[in-house]
Amino acid sequence: MFVNGTFARWLYGRVPTSRKWWIMPTLPSYSQALDSALSIVHQVSVLEKVPLDKGIRRCLGEPIIANRDLPPYNRSQMDGYAVVASEVQYGKAMKVLGEVLVGASYDATHQPNTCVAIATGASVPDCFDAVVQHEMTDAGEQVVTFHCDAIQDGNAIHPQGSDAKAGDILLEQYSVIAPQHTGITASVGCETLKVLSKPKVIVITSGDEVVAPNVQALPHQINNGNNPMVATAFASMGCEVVEAHHVQDDKDATNDALETSFDGRCDLVVTIGGISAGKRDFFPSAFEQAGVELVVKGANVQPGKPIIVGKRENTMLLGLPGNPVSALACCCIFGWPIVHGLLGCTTTLTWQFLPLDSLTKPNLRRTSFRPCIFKDGKISIPQWQGSGDLAHTANTTGLVQLFPSDDEFEAGSQVPYLPYPWC
Repeated sequence: MFVNGTFARWLYGRVPTSRKWWIMPTLPSYSQALDSALSIVHQVSVLEKVPLDKGIRRCLGEPIIANRDLPPYNRSQMDGYAVVASEVQYGKAMKVLGEVLVGASYDATHQPNTCVAIATGASVPDCFDAVVQHEMTDAGEQVVTFHCDAIQDGNAIHPQGSDAKAGDILLEQYSVIAPQHTGITASVGCETLKVLSKPKVIVITSGDEVVAPNVQALPHQINNGNNPMVATAFASMGCEVVEAHHVQDDKDATNDALETSFDGRCDLVVTIGGISAGKRDFFPSAFEQAGVELVVKGANVQPGKPIIVGKRENTMLLGLPGNPVSALACCCIFGWPIVHGLLGCTTTLTWQFLPLDSLTKPNLRRTSFRPCIFKDGKISIPQWQGSGDLAHTANTTGLVQLFPSDDEFEAGSQVPYLPYPWC
């Protein structure tokens, strides 16, 4: 049984490093921490209409329904001749009654051994059941001779309703809009999309060592990469980042920044750094002073162990660690499900089981979430120098989840893989 509280901290300082893991306070597993986080999330998004060209990456609020059969008529797939298939024989000549153009109707009456010329995409008259392409004829204008043997009914015809029937769901509710989805929506006669409003997010980074990207950093300073990284990560999830700023390691400034953020302007406050137990980590006390109810105070994960999740009234709080890889990973494994909950769609992340490309050593005690590369059907995990090493994520496409184990994972082992929200 783990020992908690003050005695645990006293005891922890008096045992060898190799033995310390078993006396530390118990942290929840990733799934337990995520369940706790999601227990306080509620939908904030409402339906709104946007033009088709403004809908990219938005979350669809209502399904898109086929307003008629697709295609709406028997569509010719070739330039050629509409025929009755059973009448076609090699060397046979047929009278050409007329021509069916794209976008025009043609009321043909079939007579034995006759046909009509037809263009690609044109509607095949009901009295014909196949199309013979030009290359299989002499391309005659008044009389055409066929250079093919018998053909099947439906040859070179895209049948009415073969793509979808009137009333079919073409796009499910909560789909993330991609360019092809705008085409589908337009094809059923809609020029707008009903989407879910974007959850509003405020991002706050912290740290005396952090300076703006446009400032020449001194040897003991770093430029603020976390702020734009986290802000754009949440934007890619479908959020509107209404504010992104930085506070120094100052108690009053931290309290003021947090209190101001909980003034009703946003649905989610995301802080970065300053959440551990250091003397200048002021966010935990600021959360308490602001009246934030915390439901997650750390999780048994690597990176991201200090993760914090809470809520004040209707505004969620997500406290991310300051190391950039930790912030990146926690954005995905905690932030993304929270955003889904704010949107009102499923909070279940789409982990896929894929094979590792090489021998991999997991963390003995914590579930690891490592940036990785999905290529050629396999998962490759780049070497890293710890959670401060953002450079190694440059070519990564998502996260791999490695469960705690004393044994290494052999090449070919199936492991859960989560694509980044922006991939």
